[in-house]
Amino acid sequence: MQRTHEDFPFQALVGKARAFVAPEHLLLGAVLVLGWAALIAWTGNGAVGWQARLCADADASVAACRVVAPSADGRVS
Repeated sequence: MQRTHEDFPFQALVGKARAFVAPEHLLLGAVLVLGWAALIAWTGNGAVGWQARLCADADASVAACRVVAPSADGRVS
């Protein structure tokens, strides 16, 4: 008996992969990635980011601006 392509066990996996890379799913992913990149660009990152601007005016009293140093046993508390 010859096997056809419908007999292979990974046929369902191929169908799911094709559905996953359908144009509407790729479009949704592209919109999400572009929106995330726009948010990062708008709020800034690195030395010009919102946290850097916030911490420039603070004196390490803000929890996000404190330097985390490991204790003697190497754990951060």
